Amino acid sequence: MTLALCIGANTAIFSMVYALVLKPLPFPAPNRIVEIYNQFPLVGLNHFPSNIVQYTDFKTNTQAFAAIGLWNEGQVTVGDGSSSQRIAEGNCTAEIFDVLGVSPVIGQFFTLKNSRSGEDRVIVLTESFWKSHFNEDPGVIGQAMRVDGNSYHIIGVAPQSLEAFNARVRFLRPVAWNPATINPMARYSCNISIFARLKPNVSVGGALAQVAGLERHYYDTANPMMRGLLDRSGHQIAVGLMQAERVKPIKPSLYLLQGGVVFVLLIGCVNIANLLLTRANGRQSELAIRAALGATRGAIARQLLVESLLLTTAGALLGIGLAYGAVDGINHFTAKLLSNSLPIAIDDRVLGYAVGIAVAVGLLIGLLPVVHSLRANLAEVIHRSSRSASGGRGVRAISSILVTGQVAVALVLLTGAGLLIHSFANAIAVNPGFDPQNLVAGAIALPGSYQAKDRALAFQRRLDQGLREIPGVEDAALATGVPFQGGLPINALTLKDSLLPRNAPQPGAFQIGVSLDYFQTLHIQLLEGRFLQDTDTANGRLAYVVDQHFEQRYFPGHTAVGGHFTFGVAPKNDADWPVIVGVVRNVPHNGVDDTSNNPFVYYPLQTSTPGGIHLFVRSVRPLADLLATLRDKLRTLDPSIPLFETGTVQQAIDDSFDYRRAVMILLVGFAVLALFLSAIGIYGVLAYDVSQRTREIGIRGAIGATRGQILGLVMRQGLWKTGIGLTVGLISAVLLSRYMASLLFDLKPTDPWAYLWVSLILALVAMAASYLPARRAAKIEPIEALRTE
Repeated sequence: MTLALCIGANTAIFSMVYALVLKPLPFPAPNRIVEIYNQFPLVGLNHFPSNIVQYTDFKTNTQAFAAIGLWNEGQVTVGDGSSSQRIAEGNCTAEIFDVLGVSPVIGQFFTLKNSRSGEDRVIVLTESFWKSHFNEDPGVIGQAMRVDGNSYHIIGVAPQSLEAFNARVRFLRPVAWNPATINPMARYSCNISIFARLKPNVSVGGALAQVAGLERHYYDTANPMMRGLLDRSGHQIAVGLMQAERVKPIKPSLYLLQGGVVFVLLIGCVNIANLLLTRANGRQSELAIRAALGATRGAIARQLLVESLLLTTAGALLGIGLAYGAVDGINHFTAKLLSNSLPIAIDDRVLGYAVGIAVAVGLLIGLLPVVHSLRANLAEVIHRSSRSASGGRGVRAISSILVTGQVAVALVLLTGAGLLIHSFANAIAVNPGFDPQNLVAGAIALPGSYQAKDRALAFQRRLDQGLREIPGVEDAALATGVPFQGGLPINALTLKDSLLPRNAPQPGAFQIGVSLDYFQTLHIQLLEGRFLQDTDTANGRLAYVVDQHFEQRYFPGHTAVGGHFTFGVAPKNDADWPVIVGVVRNVPHNGVDDTSNNPFVYYPLQTSTPGGIHLFVRSVRPLADLLATLRDKLRTLDPSIPLFETGTVQQAIDDSFDYRRAVMILLVGFAVLALFLSAIGIYGVLAYDVSQRTREIGIRGAIGATRGQILGLVMRQGLWKTGIGLTVGLISAVLLSRYMASLLFDLKPTDPWAYLWVSLILALVAMAASYLPARRAAKIEPIEALRTE
């Protein structure tokens, strides 16, 4: 069972690491597919998408790529009225199919001409969506689909291999634009990704050199304002292998989990090796008789190795069964780590890994008893008195060393789990900056019929008013995002009277459009100035509310209220500068893991017409009842607009910690298993030690040793081994924990409390494991011990 647990855990985690990191993507020459992206390291943006301007430049002026295309993912409304649903789609140019090297299952893919405005009303389904929604009907070609209120014609079905590129999307539509409207100044309005296939004779470094040369040419010809923005943000272009780039954010977590299960396997091997060593020592007489009857040392060694391999084979078979049973759970965690990946399955390579582990473990745990048996003088064993304990002293010494190492490894694993638990506690304890209790959120997407600004604004007003008319609703508001969920746009900004040093990084901020009652509805505290008002846009001059971080960063030592800044180019007239009217408490809209460290700016929602709007209502009504009423109200306003992404805001906050929670739960599970195995190891060694020293303990009792003294004697032996293991483990944990720094939130890898608590827990478990054999030793009656001799 020990081997089954250890091999099963290793196989399950390796299946995840293999599927996400090691397994080649199912495309021709997948190591030729790259992503081209922007980096702005001085403002904390290390992986930022590209733009149509860069795409056309790279496509026209480089010789490195056999194909280069655009890709974006989004959510759209499919269908009409009450039957409509929200579905993920991919927007791409036709070259993406050449980049991936895929062919249609039926029909055809769209072409570059479909990237022209007015010729883009075509759709390519993914194979899974075709099977689930159209029953693999080949007659689907030519059928119409309603997407965001417009009619599109299905022209083809993409193969399932494309879903390895992005498993979330259900169909593809062409990216369309009017070439005449492309503004070269919008080169860094980064909103779409570029993927390319390298030509056979071009390396990643060679492709980077070509696109970097084009960026340098643009920089040299750009105006001083743009050059200053690029300098202050530290802009650079990057080219990386697609597979490596998509898993880069989760690689540390995957390797941490794989290292954790390897440690568990190591502890399990030590346990089994100890058991086999003990068993081999007890079989010395049998092996000596075999030798006397003519068995060679090689034959005896083969017998012991075959027995250990038979044991590990049985453990491996059980372990593989456990791994298959764990696939659903692993896929649950995989979805938290990388949501656009396909479900994981245990394939031949993963099974080969499991078999390889079983063979390696069988040889490893089998060699120790083999070496011990071969070193013994089997001829003397026959004549050795059973009263002599000398035959077990060497075994006890080796077992003690193994247990000490086991405790050290367990402490390293427990320390990692303790650090993650402490880090997770720090993350969920972050002040959200508002009151999520009794706050419910939902989302809508305005169809194309609301493209006209006056119509969109009129619907915003009707929706805002309609939400307030619902019985039991205390407050209501609209916004372009939900706290902790991210997805907000970020833009560079210009301060009118900058207080920053000349060499400071380029100022920037995330933008959130909000209705006037947003702050009151979410109970966001006003620190300075006032909230937004209707009059803020009456004279055409924008007003903003900023968060504390904005004030501290861009107005150090001063109030931000009354300050002026704008996104983009500075206005020519002083009267046109937007003004800051209020400062509110920080709200982590991008979640606590946002590493860009950029502040947030709130602007009046009525100054824009976003296609997607999030609504908020505060009410004590039951969630299901409230959502049903919300949908009814929305149908009275426009039956073609569905309500989706519904739930409490507290749940949205909890969901933002899914990634951290998944890694923590897995590693804690491995740590608990390691603790359990370590306890068994300590118990086993001491129990064997007691059995070997029965005569000695009997003599101690006969000459006056009390039960308490015998109990303390055995307990001290267990705690001494544990103490050495704890010392070695603490040193190892300190050295290894620095590799976890990127996974910790507001916590140093050398946090003393984590080390203290895990050491205390392991010491208590060791005491419990030592107590059982110590109590058995204390109960030995001297006369009975001596009589058995």
